[in-house]
Amino acid sequence: MENYRLTKEDYETIKSHLAMRQVAEYYGYPADRKGWCRCPFHNDGHPSMLLYPDGRGFYCFSCGSGGDVISFVARLENISNAKAAKMLVDDFSLPIDLDHPSYRERREREKRYRRRKELEAWVKDALLWLSMYRQLLCEALRIPGGPHWDEALQELSIVEYRIECLRACPEDYYADRKAVRKIGAIRDRVIGWT
Repeated sequence: MENYRLTKEDYETIKSHLAMRQVAEYYGYPADRKGWCRCPFHNDGHPSMLLYPDGRGFYCFSCGSGGDVISFVARLENISNAKAAKMLVDDFSLPIDLDHPSYRERREREKRYRRRKELEAWVKDALLWLSMYRQLLCEALRIPGGPHWDEALQELSIVEYRIECLRACPEDYYADRKAVRKIGAIRDRVIGWT
């Protein structure tokens, strides 16, 4: 695993196989029937950490520590998330091969990693241009009858909707080629705004 980069999908696969309560109990922190246990991250006199059954996470109401099964083990053992993920795979004998993935698995994981990085970069860029355009439209609304006032009236709510959609479902938005082209047109419009 030294040369291998874990992808978001690897982490999600590990988290989908394990419940927070199961992991906490394995490492010596049993919970009561309501999901409360003593927090290992501070000197806890009574149970103040809640193990969420559906969210697969935890939160301590005393010290503010929180996260998922991987971050719990990473913090508990004072190791990186990647090492904690590997430790969970080994400790729970999960059917995930992080040490010796086949060539095909490595290629697919790398492809997913590149796609995710490409998506993240595009979303960041798209939000930048949409936010800049929204700012210009808001400024144009302050000047009734100005050169961009009509455009601001027509486009402001649409731009706000696009921002909301992009934040809610970035994968779906990116998959819509027409929407991607519109972001390019908005970028050109912002650059040409004078």
